[in-house]
Amino acid sequence: MARDNLARVLPVEDTRSHIAPAAATEDVLIHVRFFPNSDINMIGEKPAGLTANQWYERLLDMARPHYQTFAGGRGFFRIPRPCFEAILKDVAA
Repeated sequence: MARDNLARVLPVEDTRSHIAPAAATEDVLIHVRFFPNSDINMIGEKPAGLTANQWYERLLDMARPHYQTFAGGRGFFRIPRPCFEAILKDVAA
């Protein structure tokens, strides 16, 4: 019986690394900093034709599930590269 319990707590091998190469799962990180009044202080990877607020709204519209909020008026988007490239194409159109 003790052997059965031990078998249940042993870690299972992570097979995700065998499915796709690292380059295919590369993410783009876009950092966002806010002023205390919630205006955007800084946002990364902003295309030249957009304001910080427009870029933030576009990212929320197209990649909201990839956004994570942090304390201190910070957050970031961790967007898979194919999704990020699709966003940039949409901005350019």
